[in-house]
Amino acid sequence: MLKSKKLRTWIVSLAAMLLFAVALLWWVYRPWALNWGATDEEIARAMPGDSIVVGADFVATRSVTIDAAPAEVWPWLVQIGYLRAGFYSHDRLDNDGVPSSDTIMPLYQGLRVGDSIPLSATGDAEVTLLEQNRFMLLVIEHGDEEKWTWVWGLYPDGAQTRLVSRLRVTVPSLRVRIMLDMFEIIMMKEHLLGMKERAEREQLNSRQPSAVARR
Repeated sequence: MLKSKKLRTWIVSLAAMLLFAVALLWWVYRPWALNWGATDEEIARAMPGDSIVVGADFVATRSVTIDAAPAEVWPWLVQIGYLRAGFYSHDRLDNDGVPSSDTIMPLYQGLRVGDSIPLSATGDAEVTLLEQNRFMLLVIEHGDEEKWTWVWGLYPDGAQTRLVSRLRVTVPSLRVRIMLDMFEIIMMKEHLLGMKERAEREQLNSRQPSAVARR
């Protein structure tokens, strides 16, 4: 009887811990992950591509402030891609271990609507909208059940830029949903911070010669 009571106590404690973990994930971690860095206005703001994936299961808006003008961020954005300039994130996971570029690559600056950007060894995205220094929209389709839109907006904020990324996804399975909810933010956060670091470093380097000339 004593062992049975201890077992019930252990099961109840374990169930309570699991419920607490699920609640923490759903009401704390998930809202943070879905809207990392974004203001309420940016989350509510309409962006290109919102109407493409109707009734999206996963909608994530993230943002970062970059100490550079949109025209100085844009070249870093249009050259992203698998085995292109990379994604400025965790290269071992998304670029076959090839380091993301630390320079602007002229080879990839001529991006046009209708072009494909490789996202992995097996998947490409179609460029469906390009407004220089403003918006880039990619559409990714996997069969009839899975469709993604990935858009970036570059919004001037004084001498800075608010770089806003939005993903809208129809999720085909519970496995994909768990992967998105739990882990996608790890890559996206580094992607945005990686672009911020590069654009700001380039901007700083471009200022140095003029500073030297004034001496």
